[in-house]
Amino acid sequence: MKILLSFFLFVGVFASCEQLANEAEVTSVQLEQELDQIKNFIAKTNCSGSTDCRFIAFGSKACGGPQGYLLYSSGIDEEALKKMVAQYTAAEDKYNKANGIISDCSLPTPPSKMGCEDGKCIQTE
Repeated sequence: MKILLSFFLFVGVFASCEQLANEAEVTSVQLEQELDQIKNFIAKTNCSGSTDCRFIAFGSKACGGPQGYLLYSSGIDEEALKKMVAQYTAAEDKYNKANGIISDCSLPTPPSKMGCEDGKCIQTE
């Protein structure tokens, strides 16, 4: 009986360790670094006119919905950008849940007018 109990205890410990490793905590520093990487990726591609400008929702507010919108030029690798933003959004959602983050529950408005200034997409209203 002791051998059987020891076996189940051994298996339980390793199973819980594996679960903890898969649920690694997300830190605010990691979120900042990921967002900086996304912004740097966007900054590498220039626009030549307002018709080149697009936007993408990013982040996860505690009440739901995006944290905001990022403007970018259509010349960017959009699939890579979408992947980076999806990863960031999932990480922020995980961070919010793990840390009991609350928010004002306001939803940011998508940009309705964009322009291209000095090769960068900007919101014009």
